[in-house]
Amino acid sequence: MDKLTFPQFPAVELVNFFRQKVLTGAEAKNFTKNDIYPNPKPEWVQRLFMRVLQRVFNIGVDQFYMVPVGLDIQYPHLMEGFAPVAHLVKLMPRFLPMCLIHDFHPSDVLYPKGKRTLYLLSGIVNFLHFRDTRKMVYTEFCFSYKSALENINQQQKTISELGAKIEKLTTVPPEQQAEFKALSSDIHDLQQSISQEYRAKDLVLEEKISHQKTELAEKMKKMNQCKLAIATMKEEQEHMKSQIVESPEQRKNKTERMKENVHRLKQARQETSEKCDHYRERVTVACQWQSDVQAYNKKLHSIEANLEINRKILEETRQIEEQIVNKNLELKSMVNEETQLRRTIQIKKEKLAKMDIKHQKKQEDFEQRKSEILETCSHIQEKRQAVHGRVSHVLQEIQQTTSKKELLLETAEEEKKKYQDVITGFRNALEKYHDSLQKASDRSTERRREKVAELNRRLSRR
Repeated sequence: MDKLTFPQFPAVELVNFFRQKVLTGAEAKNFTKNDIYPNPKPEWVQRLFMRVLQRVFNIGVDQFYMVPVGLDIQYPHLMEGFAPVAHLVKLMPRFLPMCLIHDFHPSDVLYPKGKRTLYLLSGIVNFLHFRDTRKMVYTEFCFSYKSALENINQQQKTISELGAKIEKLTTVPPEQQAEFKALSSDIHDLQQSISQEYRAKDLVLEEKISHQKTELAEKMKKMNQCKLAIATMKEEQEHMKSQIVESPEQRKNKTERMKENVHRLKQARQETSEKCDHYRERVTVACQWQSDVQAYNKKLHSIEANLEINRKILEETRQIEEQIVNKNLELKSMVNEETQLRRTIQIKKEKLAKMDIKHQKKQEDFEQRKSEILETCSHIQEKRQAVHGRVSHVLQEIQQTTSKKELLLETAEEEKKKYQDVITGFRNALEKYHDSLQKASDRSTERRREKVAELNRRLSRR
């Protein structure tokens, strides 16, 4: 009791627990602290043990009062009151090891003591608390397992529905397959023809535009150079005017040259403007074709949008497949946990089977001992009958000889003491039966003494 694996509760807490959780009705109202401590009452201790066994092993009240029919008992009415105690002595060694108590003795039920009773009840209360918590955990696990199964069924249904939708979206109906193939082939051909035509036209236009840009750049460079030359010439002319007096002929020649240069520049400018008009016409033609190109581009964009939708659907299917894989892994883990729990349950069942075998062996040993005790009791009964015969013979001999009376009485008393010692050895197993034998022996001795007294009286009268 010094090395406990569970807390030892005070008597008040034990009384409150048994009133609230174990006892019911009048038993809970009448149960008090004085019934278990400091001087426990055997009937209350036996009643508490009986109620706990009924709750743990699901045993009916009538089973505690049933006497085994297979036993050959001479006085079965004497065993009726002892049957509940015998059942308690039989079941408590099976129950208390679950409460981590391995030193049960029948005297804990027959002659309970205060501290020992508190120790036993504390272990039982600790086991009942542990049992309730484990039952709650097991019920929660059952509910979670059921919800997980429901979620798995729902996920499987959604997966099947999504698979049907994916098949419906990806598969083309047979009425539209020919049209779909024709449209896809036409779109492909149009894309190729449009791409080829416009690539060639774009390349030609790009080459011409780049060529014209280079020509314009060169001409602009030349114009800038001419402007610079004119500006420098004007500056030189003004500078030369201040220094040199020019002749009218030279001035005319210079003006004519300048006019020729201006005429050339005007012609070049006119040519560039004509080329710009030509390019503008080309651009207007390109704008007219632009509507068709935009229509084809819209078709291409719609095709790309459909491809994007298909890609999203494939992505969703991939995600759903990943979810399916994760759910399958969770299902496997749940199955593994279930197998582990089944293994633990199987191990506990094997342990219970071993305990039942041990209990059966103990029961067989108990039955064997009981049969031996009954045989010894029958021998004792035979000896008692022989003693009664001897006493009757002695009483007959007393009429003849008074001297042998005292010796025979002393021998009878010695034999009586021997038999009483033998009977006290079996008092723990068959106490009530022994009490009945004791009473019968006392009655027989009293009768015998009365007969001896009567014989003495008769002898004295004679």
